[in-house]
Amino acid sequence: MKLSRFLLILAYFTFVLSCGKKESQINPEEHAAEVEAWYQDRVNSVKSEEGWLNLIGLHWLDAGETTFGTGAGSRFRLESQGFPDSIGVFFLEEGKVYFTPQTDSIFLGENELKEKVKIFDVETQEFEKLSFKSLRWNIIKRADAYGVRLRDLETAAVTQFEGIKRYPIDLEWRLEAKFIPYSPIREIPITNVLGQTTPNPSPGYLEFQKDGITYKIDALDAEDELYLIIADNTSGGETYGGGRYMYVKKPVSGDIVILDFNKAYNPPCVFTPHATCPLPPRQNMLDLAITAGEKTFGEH
Repeated sequence: MKLSRFLLILAYFTFVLSCGKKESQINPEEHAAEVEAWYQDRVNSVKSEEGWLNLIGLHWLDAGETTFGTGAGSRFRLESQGFPDSIGVFFLEEGKVYFTPQTDSIFLGENELKEKVKIFDVETQEFEKLSFKSLRWNIIKRADAYGVRLRDLETAAVTQFEGIKRYPIDLEWRLEAKFIPYSPIREIPITNVLGQTTPNPSPGYLEFQKDGITYKIDALDAEDELYLIIADNTSGGETYGGGRYMYVKKPVSGDIVILDFNKAYNPPCVFTPHATCPLPPRQNMLDLAITAGEKTFGEH
């Protein structure tokens, strides 16, 4: 009887202790599996139709007409074999972009284009994507500039992709950080690789410790997550000189978040010279060698 009572008490305290286990605690095997699953999603993303490996061109439009094709006279020249000299004509006028096809088999969705069509309009929120064989293109706006973003789903960067080099997964780089909100929310200037600077709302910053030293990272808002643009002492060496990105979940209760640098990843500019990546603000350039996450890729 006494033994049964002892076992009941032991079971009770085991249950209490397990319930009191911090959500941040994780064993190395669980952590490795979590990071590997994240990495596989990452690989699938960069290889996807909306990924960055297939981006082969970015042409900024001037007002009026811009011809598009492989011909020497094309203002936006496609340097790929197997496509016509003339594919079409873009026309930019007062924040609106039109496209006129000059070959067959150009599609907007499932509909083949036969005449001029509006493909971009800021006022009416029209953002159309066109396709021709393995090509895909759409219009992007950066500050006051309008550009054609061009993709080729069969480019060698996709078909020959073998993955992204990473540091070994290390549980020591999975840290607790404290989220400290700004009141009111601050506007942080973020500059991109084109030299364009725009204000971005920051709900607060993360404060964490590594080897007894305290560091801070200003965070940008991303719905239920915080978006971090950082650089560190590996930037420009083993990792990309323009920094790396991270997302962390906002705290549901309290102020503690998990900051896992094993999930620090490369900006799109690592994969293509045709992206417009934001760069780390000065205060997010950490005097710390973060030997975790993705290493640099290619020659961009």
